[in-house]
Order: sequence, then C-alpha cells, then structure tokens
Amino acid sequence: MPSRLPKQIDPWRVSEQGLSYTGVVELADFPRLSPLLIRHEGQANYTFSFSRDGFGRPLVAGHAEATLWQICQRCSQPLAVPVDSDFQLVVVQGLDEAAVLSDEFDPLMTDDAEINLLDLLEDELLLSLPVVARHEECHAWKYDDKPIAAESRENPFRILQKLKHI
Repeated sequence: MPSRLPKQIDPWRVSEQGLSYTGVVELADFPRLSPLLIRHEGQANYTFSFSRDGFGRPLVAGHAEATLWQICQRCSQPLAVPVDSDFQLVVVQGLDEAAVLSDEFDPLMTDDAEINLLDLLEDELLLSLPVVARHEECHAWKYDDKPIAAESRENPFRILQKLKHI
C-alpha cells in the first residue's frame, strides 16, 4: 500500500488496481485553506481507497482528519475546529450522471483524465469548516454572563400593530 500522496492520479487506473494511500500533509501546504486559519502548524491525516462502484465507475472512499485553528466570530479568541470527515466520491462524466447518484455518494467531476489528491483533500477540509466559527458557549448572545431569552425582549414592531387598527 503506497503511503506517499501522489500529485496526480488516473482514477480509472488506480480503481482497477484497488490502490490505497495513507499519510499526512502539512497544513501549510494547502493554499486555499491557509488564509482561513490563524495557525498553520499541524498536519492533516488522510486515507484514500480506490475501487469500483456497482456500475464500474471509480469510487474514492476517503477519510480526512485534522485540527484547524480559526478565530471565534463571537469572542475573537482562538478556536480549535476538529475535522474528522469520511467521504465517498464517484467519478462521473457529466451532470446527468451526477444527478442519478444515490445519496450515499457525492459526485467527483473532472475535466482531465487525472485528479489531484492534494486538492481533493483540501476540498474536504474546506467543506468541514463551519460557516461561522464560534465556541459552543458563544452560540447565544450573553449579557452579564446570562443568556438573553428572545421572549424577554420587547418587540420593536409592537407599535405597528396599534397603527394597523386606526
């Protein structure tokens, strides 16, 4: 089983051979992910296993694991975002083929005959990031260390209800 991540692979060939790749990549090696992180030290662990699906198409079963550091958008403190992602991708040749995939698979469309595994790993890490990075305790707005209940606030549009009856 090869352990070094090749730059480009032919998914049809490696699926036919049933190859797998396991290893680590430095977080600093991801050009699209790096600007979103406050710390670039650390590594991403990966596993890619290639086989064929029931229709003979290349199937990529993978796993990505890393700790990504971002800034909490509520308190502006560092936030460790653990990523532990399993994925299954089927190489498809067009939107029609992608549309009929079962829900357990995601489509992997490529313009070339080869795919870049480093880019694929970076895509999975990017997809695992939260839309808004926040600590768990920062999910509710707080005032004097007590969560503010939505019902306790006065409705600013209450006055409009009175105007409606005039």
